[in-house]
Amino acid sequence: MMNFPIINISAEKWDAEYLLEYIIFDEFIYSDNESIFNQFYRNQHFIDCDGNIFIPVGKYELQGKWRHWLRFIPNVWKREIIFQSTGKSWSVEKLRKYLIDRVSELEKDKHSEKWLSDLRAAKNHSELINGNQ
Repeated sequence: MMNFPIINISAEKWDAEYLLEYIIFDEFIYSDNESIFNQFYRNQHFIDCDGNIFIPVGKYELQGKWRHWLRFIPNVWKREIIFQSTGKSWSVEKLRKYLIDRVSELEKDKHSEKWLSDLRAAKNHSELINGNQ
């Protein structure tokens, strides 16, 4: 079982425009647009807050006729992402290096500097992904 949130570890370089697409807070995709799934999920690897790696293998449409009638309301039209474990994991240090490398490529400002500081101070996978809460 995955421990959310999870973060994409397939991207070799982060695009600042899509930063929010690299992290997934729950098992749902809130769009019916297949191109979004293909761009940000399909064939991507994600690491959870325990260091385990998963890949999305498909989507499951939640049941309920009322969902079709109310699809215009935000977050009603969602699909569950089906994840499969790869059986692999990363150490805290490997994830830290990956995240520091990605954040270091972003434009330098007070937010990215704070993020880098938080990554260096993190003690576990969860703190690397969630921050120190």
